[in-house]
Amino acid sequence: MAATTAQVCEWAGYIDEEFVFAEFPAGSRVLDIGFGTGEQMRRVSARGCRSVGLEIDPELARKGRQAGLSVCRAQAEHLPFGTATMDGIVCKVVIPYTDEERAVSEMARVLRHGGTARVSYHGSGYFLRYLLADWNWRRRVYGLRTMANTFVYALTGSRLSGFWGDTLYQSERRLRRYYAASGFEVVEARPSTGFAGAPVFIYHVLRRT
Repeated sequence: MAATTAQVCEWAGYIDEEFVFAEFPAGSRVLDIGFGTGEQMRRVSARGCRSVGLEIDPELARKGRQAGLSVCRAQAEHLPFGTATMDGIVCKVVIPYTDEERAVSEMARVLRHGGTARVSYHGSGYFLRYLLADWNWRRRVYGLRTMANTFVYALTGSRLSGFWGDTLYQSERRLRRYYAASGFEVVEARPSTGFAGAPVFIYHVLRRT
């Protein structure tokens, strides 16, 4: 899922521009979850890796295939690949729009032992900024319902119904619980600029143990 130029400008100062998503050895088979416009997949391919993209949006997937890229349509919670078939994974701010626990488990399943995932997430500060500092009332409501949805999900493991449950923010505590259950170890956790004392983005490099 790629950010637009306007979104990048809106979040300038919060995005970690030094975090590299495409850093994999040449020859690696790398899965790009949330292909979007293919920016990260092209960077992975430029490093001599064999790459495949996954995208739920039919139009984005079609455009990617028309550009000669290998893109399939599927959900992050149900990756259409065999166990331990990937050397690396790129997942750039996709997990907030999934059932996060299942998506992390699926990433671990398809990644070979010793393989690396380079992942970013939305922290609670992302939605607090919408709720407390945005002039647009629709985005303030979006921030509020995401906070509420995440609270329910953290307590019950289930999201709210309909559009109320379409987005979650991630926390270090929940993520590390998923990692421990799935066989991931955190190689690198980069600090994020926060809003109201809460992280806006979370950046992790993970290794499959």
